[in-house]
Amino acid sequence: MTAIWQNDESGWHLLSPTGFPNEEKLHTLVEKAPHLLPLAGTPRLIVLGREVQLGNGYADLIAIEPTGRIAIIEIKLARNAEARRAVIAQVLAYAAYLWQLDQTTLEQEVLNKHLRDRGYESLAHAVESNDQEGSFNADAFSAGIAENLAQGHFRLVFVLDEAPEELVRLVNYLETISGQLVIDLIAISAYTVNGSQILVPQRVEAERQRAEPSLSTVVRSTGEGWLADGAADFIASIDDQGVTVF
Repeated sequence: MTAIWQNDESGWHLLSPTGFPNEEKLHTLVEKAPHLLPLAGTPRLIVLGREVQLGNGYADLIAIEPTGRIAIIEIKLARNAEARRAVIAQVLAYAAYLWQLDQTTLEQEVLNKHLRDRGYESLAHAVESNDQEGSFNADAFSAGIAENLAQGHFRLVFVLDEAPEELVRLVNYLETISGQLVIDLIAISAYTVNGSQILVPQRVEAERQRAEPSLSTVVRSTGEGWLADGAADFIASIDDQGVTVF
């Protein structure tokens, strides 16, 4: 966790996170300001719906990238028992439900009401309406979303106030073995400074231990050496190999 220090008349003091009173507050924050999430590749997310029914469950947030990749966002507080293994199963179930849907079904059956509530006529309209660079290409977007749905290329985003170690390991393992998914584990710490809320969002990754070579893997020379006086013998040896010394 990032340390936040405040300096007042008595000196520097380490601030303690104030956290979020409930998941609803964190949920609303992410819905209104998805750009605060430090996601891999820094994509621009357009939120399409909240509490979207996908099969037997409801995804907290469904968003889309300009490339046509769907993002499934699940929000938990660390004190919630589901913030460990259960949340992984939930999000994978949502991804499996979306896998191989066609764009028409996604728009008209899954997201229709959510799109209309946000003033969007379609997925393309949602992305084009939020295109600040003027680079939206309808044909490329349509092709992108069709491929991503068919192949299961989704972004899975887990947002918590604090990431439990068990969840960090599970997410890291899942991301390592899966080539179809981009997975972001985001921890958002909240602080109160002079009456204002300060947010510190961080993308959490498991620490990878660097393997030290064992004695059995150390390569040893099988040749014999000798002690030479000066560089003459060395120069003579590389001359034999056709190497020019400058």
